[in-house]
Amino acid sequence: MDPDLAKVLGGLGAFVAAAGFFAGWPAVIVGTVLLYIGLSELRAGGADLSKWLVYAILAAVAFGIAHMALGFSLERFYRLWSLPVAGFALAVGVAAWVAGWVLQVASAYRLRPVLKALEGSTGERLFSVANTLYWWGSFLAVIAVGLILVFVAYLLVGAGLLVAKFQPR
Repeated sequence: MDPDLAKVLGGLGAFVAAAGFFAGWPAVIVGTVLLYIGLSELRAGGADLSKWLVYAILAAVAFGIAHMALGFSLERFYRLWSLPVAGFALAVGVAAWVAGWVLQVASAYRLRPVLKALEGSTGERLFSVANTLYWWGSFLAVIAVGLILVFVAYLLVGAGLLVAKFQPR
């Protein structure tokens, strides 16, 4: 694949993944897969990106389940007859949130060397900032504030891919 096409595909994927924070977890998955294809074609860091892809997709699904379960439980919490169902949904939501957090931290661990290699090969500082935001955002995702940092990190990775100068192979 042409490196310029890989840059655009990866950048578009990062932007779609960021938009998925508002559009829903399927958009995060589509964006993550596009970002994976772009980074794989650029051979970013020579690292195994497939483990990052699996962790990122599973984290998106877990956060999606948590969002649905917590929304269901809080919506029905005021009805006395549905308290057991709402309590169960609340427990599922919390468990899914914790699972999503663990998977998000694992994805940050796998993406870290890739972003460092991209910064080293291109000299683009956006990858360093995105790396830091993705890392700390993943750790802070347990209190939901970190997801904002991950959102910004995806935007910076997309911008970094679009403006970076890659050497032809």
